[in-house]
Amino acid sequence: MTPKDRITAAFRNEKPDRVPVSPELWDVIPILVSGRPFYEFSATCFGKTPLWKAQLDAYLFFGCEAWVPVEPGPSRRQRKMVEARSRFLNDESIHTDLIYKTSKGELQETRRSCFDFDLWAVTRPVKDLLLDMPLIEEYFFGDPGDLDYAQIVIAYDETAEAGICEGIVGNSFFEFLTMYREGGAVQVILDLYEHADYLKVVQKRYSEYLAGIAEQICARTAVEGIFLNCGSASLNITSPELFRVWDIPTIKAVADVAGRYDRIFHYHLHGLGRKMLGDLAEAGVTMLCPLEKAPRGDFVLEEVKAEFGSRIALKGGVDPFVLEEATSAQIERIVKECLAACAEDGGYTLATGDGVLKGTSFDKIRLLVEYCRKHGAY
Repeated sequence: MTPKDRITAAFRNEKPDRVPVSPELWDVIPILVSGRPFYEFSATCFGKTPLWKAQLDAYLFFGCEAWVPVEPGPSRRQRKMVEARSRFLNDESIHTDLIYKTSKGELQETRRSCFDFDLWAVTRPVKDLLLDMPLIEEYFFGDPGDLDYAQIVIAYDETAEAGICEGIVGNSFFEFLTMYREGGAVQVILDLYEHADYLKVVQKRYSEYLAGIAEQICARTAVEGIFLNCGSASLNITSPELFRVWDIPTIKAVADVAGRYDRIFHYHLHGLGRKMLGDLAEAGVTMLCPLEKAPRGDFVLEEVKAEFGSRIALKGGVDPFVLEEATSAQIERIVKECLAACAEDGGYTLATGDGVLKGTSFDKIRLLVEYCRKHGAY
């Protein structure tokens, strides 16, 4: 099997020739592999190369199955509505001011970029929910067909047989609110209780918009999967009740589109989330990562595989904090434990439980790949 065939089979909950290995390489490791300054891969005006290119190069560098998620670019209308000014605070930090210009007025936001994270919100634009959120709605909710899907097409073509390419539709509704609401997740939780009727209308529009993006990705590209990120919508922050009311409808709307096009629907669930798995399976999620273990998460691989392995493909299991400090013998033991827990009958990709940490040596990533190849054959 090619790497693409192997990881696609596993993501489809099928049984490939061996367990694919694809540690999560988000920002820091691809940038380190490139040897280039972090800002060349940022979304600021200093960015020269899309991050997905660095990610693909890093997977090729480590000789494992690639996982390349790519989001559509903004529409021409959205680009005209945002004015962005970036400047270096020092060699390691970029400050970005964003001004959203709408027919109802302007909103301002500030973000910071560094090696470890790009465009982290320092101040968010929605200070007063009922006054400011309609301005964000005007910016955000356009025609999904007007977004720029060219990078997804290019990334799919360049990934070729190296692995799987997925189209990013966006974030859970809870995370969408936290991205724009001053006060972040805590304030959003208060808003959901105090302004439920208003936010239900926003949620409906958001779900329809993300479903529209999923429709466009499926119709206009050949990617094998659709990817949705949970962001902060995990039980570390929210609750099962809030999740079912505010996030499941969006997840189901995207899942319905993926199902109609026979695409993998990949949900990225951070932290605590074991109690959500039944809801996710019922909503139509077909692929789940990163299966974080205690203390950051509550996933026990054997239990998840036994209860949901016939319905949801799994990816993850290797604690990135443990990997950073592990010896060769410990890495081999971890790989064997993950394979024993999840590999039977396919549907499993060995990976880190979220992104590989900056301090992890390249040799340890290579050992993870090597030991999966050694012990992961069916």
